[in-house]
Amino acid sequence: MTKAATMCEIPWRLEDGGCAALPLPDDDSIARVARSHVTALLPALGLSVQDVHDIKLMVSELATNVLQHATPHDGPSGAELWVYQRGDGHGHDELVVKAFDTRRDWRPRGTAPGRSDHGRGLKIVDLLTQGRWGHHPSRSRLRTPAVRGKATWFALPLPHTVRRRRVWRVEGHYATKDLQTLLVQRGLGHFVSEEGTGETALTDGRGLSVWCEAAAFRWRTGSGQTGGLPLTDITEACERIVELCEASPASPASPASPASPA
Repeated sequence: MTKAATMCEIPWRLEDGGCAALPLPDDDSIARVARSHVTALLPALGLSVQDVHDIKLMVSELATNVLQHATPHDGPSGAELWVYQRGDGHGHDELVVKAFDTRRDWRPRGTAPGRSDHGRGLKIVDLLTQGRWGHHPSRSRLRTPAVRGKATWFALPLPHTVRRRRVWRVEGHYATKDLQTLLVQRGLGHFVSEEGTGETALTDGRGLSVWCEAAAFRWRTGSGQTGGLPLTDITEACERIVELCEASPASPASPASPASPA
């Protein structure tokens, strides 16, 4: 459930339960455009003035990092800004903001080649989010076909008054089908549906299986790694599965150390 907007205006609000995916330019206007995009999405979320200020500052840092370290010399960066909500694992919601670019390697703003620490701009993000940020391999949302790259993200808690609407189907069979549709949109059409024991499972042919039980998505990799999220966090569940596929050496793709958003 992805919405795209023009470079000039965003004629809609952030849709609860889905993901706003917005294009970013390849020039010095990238930070300004990113701030404008995210500012237009925030009014309905009940955030404080300080929170809005902090989000705009952090979005500028993510966008500038893309411009300085992820813009190729021979073509557009394909940068995208993603904004959505997810549960924080403790009964509350949080706002997630991600900047996607098509470079697979990780090189943060202000960091010299070969250095593993993050630059000054991302230290601001680290401070304002109390460490709730990271990066991971991913795939684009606005390109067809989807292309490989990475996403750099941060998350902030939302006020308790914010409630997400149930815009996704929550029955196991239908929720699994919805997840499969999202994965196809991200270029992962190799997942097949298998029926059995009253539930529908998605398998990728290399050991990764996803199924729905007790109002939650569950997954297990061929190496035994497991995870799960509520059905209402289908956007985040899709992103985790894309990350698992992209981090795998056998990832299906055309020819970074992930920081899991736990």
